Amino acid sequence: MSIDNNGGALEGHTPRGFAGMGTGLFVGDDVNPGFPEGDGVQAYLTFGLPGRTVVGRATLSSNSMTLRGEPFRDLGSLLVERVVYDQFSPALFDLGAESDLLTCSRTGDTGISCDVSSFVEEAVGAGADRIQLRLLFEDAGDGDGEPDLALFFLTDANTNEAGIFTLTLED
Repeated sequence: MSIDNNGGALEGHTPRGFAGMGTGLFVGDDVNPGFPEGDGVQAYLTFGLPGRTVVGRATLSSNSMTLRGEPFRDLGSLLVERVVYDQFSPALFDLGAESDLLTCSRTGDTGISCDVSSFVEEAVGAGADRIQLRLLFEDAGDGDGEPDLALFFLTDANTNEAGIFTLTLED
């Protein structure tokens, strides 16, 4: 079963070091000249969960990645963690995670894949009707003043659209 990301008001990005938010699903550093040096952005995703009691394997993936700069070289691994929130807002910049960080893998030039089985198992076990994930790079910034970003979009980098990410559930 494949589930597309929500694509709506429960998704976007926030700075990692101060309150703020924006539309668009991207992670990295030096997103604009007004950002403090060394601060980065992180993306928040939401997926509806079907009513089920068992999940064998769950994979988060996207084939809609565009790179600006060299984020995987300069900022380290792309990471994912489970978070829980009711409303997407600037206050999420320092939201505590519900899980440990897991490393995502690159798949070709435009894709990523992350095994989030444990996150989905926890959410399903708690009776949740959705799962929320945060993507971020290992390092918030590299201090060179140049953008290093992974942008995830279908038509416009500054929009949240359903189908940019897929959560695949297997028995």
